[in-house]
Amino acid sequence: MSDQVLLSIENHVATLTLNRPKKGNALTSTMNELLLSYLDQLEKDVEVRVIILTGAGKFFCTGMDLSMAATGDTSDVDASFAKGIQVFETLYRFPKPVIARINGPCLGGGVGLVFTTDIRVADQDVYFALTEVKRGIIPAIISQYIVPELGIQRTREYMLTGRKVNTVEATPFLSKVTQTPEELDEQVKVYSDMLLESAPGAMSDIKRLVETISTGAESERAQRIREDVKKAYLKMMQSEEAAFGIMSFITKKKPDWSNFTKDNAKL
Repeated sequence: MSDQVLLSIENHVATLTLNRPKKGNALTSTMNELLLSYLDQLEKDVEVRVIILTGAGKFFCTGMDLSMAATGDTSDVDASFAKGIQVFETLYRFPKPVIARINGPCLGGGVGLVFTTDIRVADQDVYFALTEVKRGIIPAIISQYIVPELGIQRTREYMLTGRKVNTVEATPFLSKVTQTPEELDEQVKVYSDMLLESAPGAMSDIKRLVETISTGAESERAQRIREDVKKAYLKMMQSEEAAFGIMSFITKKKPDWSNFTKDNAKL
């Protein structure tokens, strides 16, 4: 089995580590498959009561690996969307508490992963950035987790500018900010210990209750949102803008959107 995601279990606490440090822990199809497999295993394991999600190396997660992104072909893009949204949905609706141990910067989908978790402990030097717009793409899948929590105006600002948000500004959506790597681990353990003192069934019911109240128990609304998100994702990944932006990323060039717009206007 690939080591792109590592799983360790100790004292009823499972730690999932995104393990592509040289690539900023950017998400691949292999990582998505591993995450889903491990999460299925952990949901069924009655001995595991808390999940920790973290990254290896300097980054927590830099989002989708654009060098491997599916573009153009409808079936490939559709399959990419299905697997991607399954990972985020599984984490968001996981019946056991999930702690984000945010060891480094979070970009794009990495920010989305944070917003699927219940408790978020971050090192003071990390930052968050929804950088998709700089590459001609949009944070489609993760928008449904971020917008309800951040609100409309703040989400628009972050998504439109792609700017870095430090932990001071991010305080409203973080549980704890720590000063050192040692304190990061200490605080994650503090939260883990608190959760281990809570009844497993009650915690699962609380997560479902909060979701029900936040959505107004409108099951059809969730389906409509998912359909709209899928349409946006498919449109994005088949667009000339996305192709141009992703190619610029792969060739390590800053995309010139003014020239791109001018050239396209001539067609």
